[in-house]
Amino acid sequence: MACFSTGEELAGFRHNLGEACSDVRQFQWMRRLALASAVLGLVSAVAALLCALMAFVSRPFQYGSFVVGWNMLRITGAVQTLAQGGLAVWLSYWITAVWFDRYYPKLIGMVGILAAIALFHVVRAIFRRPAMDFEVEAEKLDEADAPELWAHVRRLCASLQTQPPDHILVGIDANFFVTESDVHAGGQKLTGRTLYVSLPLLRLLKRSEAEAVFAHEMGHLLGGDTGHGKRLAPMLAHFGHYLQALREGGLTLPIYHFMKAYRGVFELSLGRSRRASELAADRLAAGVTSGQDVAHSLVKVGAYASFRDHTEANLFARSEQQRTVAIAQQVALGFTEYALSEEVHRDLHGVVTPHPFDSHPPLSARLENVGQTLAPADVAKVLLEPTTSSWASAIVDADTTEARMWAVYEARFAEAHDLALAYRYEPSTDAERQHVEKHFPPLVFEGKVAGLEVRLDFAQVSCTEWDAPVSLEQVKTASTAGRMFKKYLDLQLKGSGMFSGKRSICLSKLKDADGLLHAFGHYLGRHRTMQEHRARPRRAA
Repeated sequence: MACFSTGEELAGFRHNLGEACSDVRQFQWMRRLALASAVLGLVSAVAALLCALMAFVSRPFQYGSFVVGWNMLRITGAVQTLAQGGLAVWLSYWITAVWFDRYYPKLIGMVGILAAIALFHVVRAIFRRPAMDFEVEAEKLDEADAPELWAHVRRLCASLQTQPPDHILVGIDANFFVTESDVHAGGQKLTGRTLYVSLPLLRLLKRSEAEAVFAHEMGHLLGGDTGHGKRLAPMLAHFGHYLQALREGGLTLPIYHFMKAYRGVFELSLGRSRRASELAADRLAAGVTSGQDVAHSLVKVGAYASFRDHTEANLFARSEQQRTVAIAQQVALGFTEYALSEEVHRDLHGVVTPHPFDSHPPLSARLENVGQTLAPADVAKVLLEPTTSSWASAIVDADTTEARMWAVYEARFAEAHDLALAYRYEPSTDAERQHVEKHFPPLVFEGKVAGLEVRLDFAQVSCTEWDAPVSLEQVKTASTAGRMFKKYLDLQLKGSGMFSGKRSICLSKLKDADGLLHAFGHYLGRHRTMQEHRARPRRAA
């Protein structure tokens, strides 16, 4: 008590205590800082819970509560990072001082650096604006190329009393969507309202069924779903980057888990409101067209998307090289058999249509919502019924456009599969070896002095300073370290001791040290991916 007193009667006693009073005051201030941090944490938790609960009330409350919650939590997160970092640095001195009667400047400096890094990550994430570019592989459909379709969409919007889309995009993805966010497509930036139309699905749907889909999408515009998403999306993306910064901050992991919990509760409210919006849009579409048209369109879109996913997955899983993948052709040829199989019913039961903006309810709930039920026999009949008239015929050169887009997509798919095979092959044949070396060729990294070089291929790494090459199969861990003002790549080998099973490459002696590090990580990653791929059949057996 003497250290905290200002009375003259204890002045001599305080003088005799000397630096002990300074230490006591330090503990007192740190105790207050810890208590304030704990209180701030509790207040933040209560406020975050209230904001999360308010998000369930209505859409305006959802947006407002997230604005309040996000701005409050990112500020308190930064304050907590500063407070906890300061406590960590202070404790790094006093824990060793009390327990071992000494302190370690290196430990204090290390903790201080970690605290500074954590604070830097958090502050940078607060002010950093993530890119919000939404890129779509599609082509803009001018009104001159589809006047009838444009006129129908405008009439539909007029009947719903909502503004029509400013742009219509056509592509080959297995969905339809509408957005008010900026869209990048075909080298253009499109602003305003954009409707995306799938050409393959447009061919599958009757005109009335496609009109049900259009009415559903326009319902999102009418209901304000797209505007709400446009306002909310940048903040959600910013929050995601902030969470990543907290996760990478080290000392900020406790704050990260707290913020992640808040985001999780908010996502529950977001999913709930999005599902309600989907059901409302379905009901509106049923009123404009019919419940049957809505039901049939849902079944066709869901079945096509599922079968296409299966087809692409099967093609990508093949272990042989493919000159052409012909995804569109295989989907077209195999769809009838799929529609008659039991698999289609398993896929459609609870199917959720892929969509970049909304969380769709299960198919069963959507059918019930529009007063429709479909027996298994009805599903097959719907899927196999010929489409005599579709809106695809109202688009000039729709066949040419779709074929061109499929060619680009299939070429990229084949290229990705070709690279995947290079990761899967052991290799066990000359052809496989040539394929692996096409993507992972032998490399030589020269030293700064004559006679020193490092060789790397898909199977091993060697250095002229070593007695023998090291197989990538032997490498347990790889890490970089600094010793005697030089940088090394250290390889710990399997089945060996800490020191006897270690190989090192002095990176400081190489002309292109960064190139070696990048290549070694790339080649070692390929080798481990190959091992995991080979182990899958054994685990499945």
